[in-house]
Amino acid sequence: MQNAYYQLLKKYAKMMTEQEYSVGKAAKLLIETAEGVYGTKDGSDLSDIKEEDVEKLALEHLPLARKGMSAMVFSQTPYCQECLRDARPFKASLDDMAQIIGPAAYIADGRSSNDKAGKSMAKAFKKSTGAMVLRGVDKDGNGIGYTITGGRTPYEAVVGMTVLEKSAEITLLADRIGGAKEINKFEALLMHKIYQKKYSKTEAGVKKSEAESGKTEQPAQPCASENAECKPTSREWELREKLCEYGKKLVKTGLVQGTWGNLSIKLDDTYMLVTPSGLDYTRLTPADMVKVNINTLEYEGSLKPTSEKGLHAEVYKQRPDAGAVIHTHSKYCCVFAAAERPLRINDPEMQKIFGTQVELAEYALPGTKKLMANTVKALGQNYGCIMSHHGMAACGADIETAFENCVKLEECGRMALGV
Repeated sequence: MQNAYYQLLKKYAKMMTEQEYSVGKAAKLLIETAEGVYGTKDGSDLSDIKEEDVEKLALEHLPLARKGMSAMVFSQTPYCQECLRDARPFKASLDDMAQIIGPAAYIADGRSSNDKAGKSMAKAFKKSTGAMVLRGVDKDGNGIGYTITGGRTPYEAVVGMTVLEKSAEITLLADRIGGAKEINKFEALLMHKIYQKKYSKTEAGVKKSEAESGKTEQPAQPCASENAECKPTSREWELREKLCEYGKKLVKTGLVQGTWGNLSIKLDDTYMLVTPSGLDYTRLTPADMVKVNINTLEYEGSLKPTSEKGLHAEVYKQRPDAGAVIHTHSKYCCVFAAAERPLRINDPEMQKIFGTQVELAEYALPGTKKLMANTVKALGQNYGCIMSHHGMAACGADIETAFENCVKLEECGRMALGV
């Protein structure tokens, strides 16, 4: 076995276990390589697998109905298990699930007694990269099984696990405020196809390089402003470092999953610095931050800025007091986004920041002018808003304040849900 495959499995198996919830006893990771399929053995400690915990399977290719999928994650995360137990498949009510998973998370009947189990699995994965698999029923009639998520890379498959688990939890929590509203199936499929073809190519390319070279560190990207005419000032470099720092904080605090969400800092009246599109926050360097013209949206360097750059720019145009903007897919605010509900603020201290209500922006597809206009309208003069089927947006005089407002807004969502 090539050491590169072992290192890849070790890295992403550990990533699976770094969630705030258990991934279950049946959790495992499989990858398809040029030499065949390798995977972690049943019962392995995924937090620190050894070479003897990895085995080559008697497969040339992974048994996925979706073409291009070269990694699979098996898990038993708590909320997906609850949906499986209650025989409750769920539709995408948030754009992150629509993008990486697809329009729905189905339950496939994978019981050995089912002679059509193969067809059931193929159907579940026909338009989605994640599904719950029924393997049996307990004495009380509850479903028993696991969840499978696939990806073009191990990273994508693991992020799929986290997004699907969050989506299951949000679906269940939304019952408290009227229930989650599903995204139009056509629009969910459109987002999924765009993601597969375009959005995640940058990160997928980095992961492919890892698999081929055995290196797991991101190669340094050229600075967006390296040339002599626009060499970054010490202040600009400091702000680039801050964007990196707070991108990592968003991941650490669970306010974003994978590459979803975006941050920006206003550099001056003409330029802003934004996070790049489709790159894992934990891998970003100051040189990866993209310098974007607020008025024209033209950008410097080879890395593309976030697709929501127009939203950030419009906030700066409409809010001279804003020095930083953050868009996240944080869990509790996402419950309100999924249910299409504004967020009432009852805590007196929080009311000093957000008033008595955080407004709901009407839904529009990601990256569109309509989304930009709807969000800016809902934000108004407040420091945060809920984005229907997306998440939330917050701003502040600087990145520190914007981040604090994100954390506080998420806390308001938690308190309103009573959890």
